[in-house]
Amino acid sequence: MKEYLINSDLDDEQKNLCLVVLSLAYRTGLRIKELIGVKVRDIADIYIDEHGQRIDQPQIWLRPNRYRRLKSSSANRLIPVDCLLKQDELEQFIQLYHQQKRLKRRYLFSQGSGDQPLPSVFFSNLMKLIWDRLLGEHDFTFHSFRHTAISQLALVLRESPLAQVMTDYNNDQCEKIVKGILGYRKEQGAWFGLASFSGHLTCDTTFEHYIHTAHLLAGEQLSRACLQLPITVLELITDLDYSAIYRQDKTAYDATTKTVHLNKIRPYLLKRIASNKVPLLNNIDESENNASQQLLNDNLNGFKESNTNSIFIHPKYADVIGCLEELQKLSINSRDELLPEIAIRHGISLNESKSLYQLASELFDDDRLLLGRPKGSKNQEVIIRALDRAYQMSIKDPEKLRVFIEIFAHKHNLNNSSIHFGIKEAQLEMLQSFMLVGCQLIDSSHWQVRAYSEQAVSDVKKDLSLNSSILVGARESFHGYEVRVVQKKRKHSDKNLATTDHYYASSGVLKYLGYLLMVLVTNLNSG
Repeated sequence: MKEYLINSDLDDEQKNLCLVVLSLAYRTGLRIKELIGVKVRDIADIYIDEHGQRIDQPQIWLRPNRYRRLKSSSANRLIPVDCLLKQDELEQFIQLYHQQKRLKRRYLFSQGSGDQPLPSVFFSNLMKLIWDRLLGEHDFTFHSFRHTAISQLALVLRESPLAQVMTDYNNDQCEKIVKGILGYRKEQGAWFGLASFSGHLTCDTTFEHYIHTAHLLAGEQLSRACLQLPITVLELITDLDYSAIYRQDKTAYDATTKTVHLNKIRPYLLKRIASNKVPLLNNIDESENNASQQLLNDNLNGFKESNTNSIFIHPKYADVIGCLEELQKLSINSRDELLPEIAIRHGISLNESKSLYQLASELFDDDRLLLGRPKGSKNQEVIIRALDRAYQMSIKDPEKLRVFIEIFAHKHNLNNSSIHFGIKEAQLEMLQSFMLVGCQLIDSSHWQVRAYSEQAVSDVKKDLSLNSSILVGARESFHGYEVRVVQKKRKHSDKNLATTDHYYASSGVLKYLGYLLMVLVTNLNSG
């Protein structure tokens, strides 16, 4: 398609514009309306620094405008163009950016005055024309690029060897893409990062509609999986005893754990299944089945115990959020009926989903199950990190996390995004406990404590040995201490009562995190 455009009769400016449209659609999977609405000022990180060095690491900030209505709040995002485009494509993009900026055009894909972008038919007809000429009959549309891009990025982000076969990225480029797209989300996983990059609220949409390489990834993962089974379980279901396993691979059996490394006898197992001369799985009657089931249960107890160390009802909080958000869209009368179906879709067991739904329902006196997420990518980063840290704490130091949530549960007020502590000794001890854990979940620089004067806050920070990075603030005639998670804002209007151009305001992160943790953790003594 690139070659067709290069050899076309278009002039150089038109060729470059069309080539950039093609490369962005193919590499990023942006929706057609997202591309149309890209403004020149939406492009960041192309500049000359204070040392006179040219910086060319472009990113596109997708945000709504009159020509681009984003599908949801999650569609507001940054696209790291610099790591996704190949070198020649990046140069074409930067050239187009400089040209449009020099001509003072508002939209990246525009001509003439540049006050409005090229119409959507230009983008769709351009690709249809090329496909018609090159393929003849086909059923591709502009949206096909989105499917292709997300499917290929799934291979790259999962660091699969298939990326070297099914994409034109080399190893260095793949590493750059992983770093550029996942960034701080790497601990949470490639699927969450890919969904966020694609502008989807949850991974479900990405998986259900866009990742056409999932079956290949699953097969590749299975081929490399190092599965182990207790030898007693393997013998029960396959009739393979120790001597048979030893003949195939002397290192397959681990005497210390009494388990068999299935990957070491995989060729033999596959050969037996393929030959079909001797059934691999035993036919066992009902009485034997009961004994086998009991033995299986005994051997699986260790796994169950390791999976229940956390005090989280369900370990994957992103699944819980997705499940509750989906339930919240339904009428109250239909929630109980559809709960099992929705829970399964999000990988949550029925018992877990019932507990989560009950806890969420009890927190609100209306039909809500969750609070709205705080706006802004920085707030989302803070929440994600806090939830990751909370989950680790729920395993390593669950009592500490439980105390933090119980204090929040005791102090919370739906009408406020902050919580208040009194001046008595018991209240100060509670404040100390809350802040010590709070600063482990959310970096201390995001916290602010306010009282009637900043000096009063400084004194209590010293007395309670609180982190020095916690911000201080004054609230006139306030009795006690107000604790909140804040973000820095800029004053835009005289109607704003802030006394300085930049000021700290509550971000809503503490309120959102606190309520979510009250749902995720069971058996709280909230009083």
